Formats: sequence, C-alpha cells, structure tokens
Amino acid sequence: MTVAIIQARMGSTRLPGKVLLPVNGEASILATLLHRLSPSKHIDRFIVATTELPEDQAIADFCERHGFDCFRGSDWDVLDRFYQAANRLDETPETIVRICCDNPLHHHSVADFVIENYKSSGADYFSNSNQEPDYLEDGFDTEVFRFSALKTAWEKAELMSEREHVCPYIKKHFKCAWKKANADYQFKLSVDTAQDLAAVRTIFTILGETGDFGIDEVVQLLQNRPEILEINKESKINSGFEKSLKEDKNIS
Repeated sequence: MTVAIIQARMGSTRLPGKVLLPVNGEASILATLLHRLSPSKHIDRFIVATTELPEDQAIADFCERHGFDCFRGSDWDVLDRFYQAANRLDETPETIVRICCDNPLHHHSVADFVIENYKSSGADYFSNSNQEPDYLEDGFDTEVFRFSALKTAWEKAELMSEREHVCPYIKKHFKCAWKKANADYQFKLSVDTAQDLAAVRTIFTILGETGDFGIDEVVQLLQNRPEILEINKESKINSGFEKSLKEDKNIS
C-alpha cells in the first residue's frame, strides 16, 4: 500500500493560518492540494498529518467536513508525527509519499512520476526536489520512501534537524535518487509568505480556466510571463531547514 501523508499546520510564523487561506477562487490551499492530488494512479490513501495544538483543530474540522483522514501528533517532532500517522493503520504501508501542504500547485502527475521512478530505481528514497542545487522543483516537492526507512529514522534520529524534518536521516543513511519532472523548472512556488501566495493566486487565475493543468503548463506560463516571478522574488527556498541546521543540537 502506498500512503501519501500531507504535512499541514496553522502556525506558520511568516503567514499564519496559510493552509486554510483561499488560493484558487474560494478554495483553500489544503482543499486545492488534495483536489489536485486525488486523481493519482498510485496513491492508495491520503492522510493529513497535523499537530495536537488547539489552533490546528481547524485543520481537523476541515478534514472531518470533507471526508479526509486526519492524524494529530507532535508539533515539533514531525518525524514522529509521520511515523505514528502511518504506523496506526490496519495495514502497514510499504511506501510513504511525503508532501507539504504549502504546495497548492502540486499535481497528481508529478506525484505519480516520482512514485514510478522510485519503484524502478531500486532506491530507498526518491524525489524530484529537496536536493540542491540540481534537483529543486519547489512547489511540486515529492519525497517517496520505504516505510521501513521511516521506521529506522524514527528509531535512530537524534539531531533536532532530523526530528523537525522528516527525511534528513533517511537521506544520510539510505540509498537515494533524484530526477526532475520538468528539466526547465527553476522557480520558488511553495507558499511561505504573502508574496508567495499572491504569485500562486496569479497562476491559478491565469491557468485555472485550462482545467487540470500540471507542471509543464506552469513552466510554460512563467517562461512567457516572467513578471509573475517578480511578485515573490525575495522569497527563499528551504529557509526553515536552513534555520534548523544553524540551531541544530542532539536531543538525546
């Protein structure tokens, strides 16, 4: 079984409550992401993994209203949250797909691309992104890995950066591979700031009428309309992880 775990929380410091802000008409970031991923050919189940903090009750309520599975766990130990979300299932999943909720432009075809490459590669971990400088498709980030690798990371990771972020331990200790879904992709389209949100809303406004658009249509649009990228040109990829590394410590 392949399970996609969507990491979501309301407590963003740069854009509080962002996951439930409207991004595609009246549809929120979380609703849009789940809608765009749901046609996946290879994902058997979706779980929204949020925290036990009171502010994240809004995410749990959203999931209940719309029929999505929701797991609530640690606010800081995201590795534990992911492991517990997967481990509680009646059937132990073989494959985990990690996607962050701040990627509303994400698309099922990209998720399936990464899953298919993971299966054919023989690697324990496969991604189209999260490996600078050559493999970055920010806004379409997909990480696919064995549940057994997640379990090992959960048991052995001792650095704060390895607990606050799900995959650093796996990327250090397991066989990994990468491939971009679109070789020309070089944009910052995850939503971390108000400027990011404005840029992504602009893309939805322009491409929304074309239906189920994917990464290739986004690349073509931004190549033809580079002024859209001026909206969030100050935004930086992976700033949260960089902060974790600067403040890193052993938790044991």
